[in-house]
Amino acid sequence: MLDFSTPFLEKGETVVCLGDSLTEGSSSYVSFLQQLLPDNTVINSGQGGDKTPHALTRFQKDVLDHNPDALFVFLGANDAAMGRGVWADEPTVSPETYRGNLVWMAHMAHLKGIKKISIATPFGLEGKAYIAHGEIMKDYYLAARAAADEMGARSVALDALFYELRGSKPLSECVVTRDGTHPLAPIHEDIAKAILKAWNM
Repeated sequence: MLDFSTPFLEKGETVVCLGDSLTEGSSSYVSFLQQLLPDNTVINSGQGGDKTPHALTRFQKDVLDHNPDALFVFLGANDAAMGRGVWADEPTVSPETYRGNLVWMAHMAHLKGIKKISIATPFGLEGKAYIAHGEIMKDYYLAARAAADEMGARSVALDALFYELRGSKPLSECVVTRDGTHPLAPIHEDIAKAILKAWNM
């Protein structure tokens, strides 16, 4: 059985955060991780609008070329939404394809000698995004957990954080995001703290 009781990172190690618009930017959860991990280097490899098929195409440049000690992957909201609603002309990314893409990322990291890998579930949809797409996220939450289990990665349950912070409010209302998808500024700190808790740090 895998032992995740030890800290994910040791002093001086580098972690790359691979993600979409929730990762990209100078005020995302990545900036809070860097503040909370002053003895580590946290690299932001977020790209707005990204989904796992495209993230695989930039994996060499945006992950492996940094030669990190660890990898954190936080993707999935766009994978779930593609092919639906305003993005109906985009190819869909099924939960199984999403899971397989996460597995391939972990596999490529392992081939490069990166042993420390963490995979987060998507954060969740609310407000107009939920109204437009409905209950589409559950299978993607499960797929992210399955990929983490298969590849011996630490799972970060950001879906659980999403529902914890929302409380009992209906999903049709925006509570923790500004537009149904992107977390409010203070929530990024909550995300960083949830990641560190999962990392035992």
